[in-house]
Amino acid sequence: MKRKRRSRQFKNSSRVIDMEEARKQRREKREKENEAKAFAGEPQFERSQKRKRALRQKQALRRIILIVIAVVILALIGVSVTKIILLKKEQNTVMKKQEQLLEEKKEKEKELKNIDSLENLEEQARRLKLIKPGESLYIPKEKEDK
Repeated sequence: MKRKRRSRQFKNSSRVIDMEEARKQRREKREKENEAKAFAGEPQFERSQKRKRALRQKQALRRIILIVIAVVILALIGVSVTKIILLKKEQNTVMKKQEQLLEEKKEKEKELKNIDSLENLEEQARRLKLIKPGESLYIPKEKEDK
């Protein structure tokens, strides 16, 4: 009902309303009423003020708790991300090392296959300065520096 009355009242008047001025007037009116109640020493007014203060304190405490929780969560996420990055780097180095070891394994397998071949045996014997029957071993003299 109040809204209808107000809308009719404003509809019939051709007055332009400044919203900021209207807010300011309402605020001043409320402050005057609160001062009058406080001056009169109304206990209900004092209780409502205490309730409002307690409510503001609770809200402030909630905000602080939420901020702390958010900071802790962000810190945990940051630590997790750095660990993931370090593990990825370590994985890359291990993969490279594995590739090198696989190449070495292939080379060793080739050597193992060739170890029993006649050419390899002869090469090993020549290194040890062994000779075949009927051969003679010649050892060249080193040139002396004059």
